[in-house]
Amino acid sequence: MGKQWFDYKGLKCVVLCAGQGTRILPCSSEKAKVMVEVKNKPILSHVIGYWKRYTNDFIFVVQYEKEQIIEFVSQLPINSRFVEQKELRGIGDAILCAKEFVSDRFTVVLGDCICQGEFCFPQNMEQGVGVWETNNVEDIKLSYSVEIKNNLVCRVEEKPKKVLNNLCGMGLYFFDKRIFRYIKMTKPSKLRNEVEITDVIQNMINAGEEIMPVHFQGDYLNITYPEDLQRAEEILFK
Repeated sequence: MGKQWFDYKGLKCVVLCAGQGTRILPCSSEKAKVMVEVKNKPILSHVIGYWKRYTNDFIFVVQYEKEQIIEFVSQLPINSRFVEQKELRGIGDAILCAKEFVSDRFTVVLGDCICQGEFCFPQNMEQGVGVWETNNVEDIKLSYSVEIKNNLVCRVEEKPKKVLNNLCGMGLYFFDKRIFRYIKMTKPSKLRNEVEITDVIQNMINAGEEIMPVHFQGDYLNITYPEDLQRAEEILFK
């Protein structure tokens, strides 16, 4: 029986929550996106609540209205550290901010992505991405598509215009420190002039790194628009 990825101590979870979230909040809002409430609790509270099943060690990458996040998290019974992303240059750059504080292997989660369910972790996995099956094409178009061959991720595409299957890439990643070298090698995208994590992952795949799909059974949502708050409530409180 092979060793599963989470079977060790010292796991750290990097939570990315630096963005403003203008699609869900007015541009003039003085509230961080992850602090928007679902059922009287910030989105971030639900995210932390889910990932506490795996770890009690969290690193929060913050920027916009960071004081709100720091004040809220500091009251929780978890081990927390905060690092600021000076410029919002994409998920890849945000992960790089946490380089000095993670162990060899670590998790990355987006602070606005909620889930209810279970992951099926491949045995002997070193690096992987969360993959969720959905019949809702719009979920995939708002996130990224995933193609799998021989039980490995062979292709990822950010916000695809054409969806080829029912696999949605989740904002949940399982990396080791090799990721940092590829982040530094990846140029900002033409899409948003940011270091897209999907570009980083594709560069890893092209270089021969094995990225495994970590299949998720349950409900998942990348909260993006105001109408997603009702859907989030339905997922979290079934």
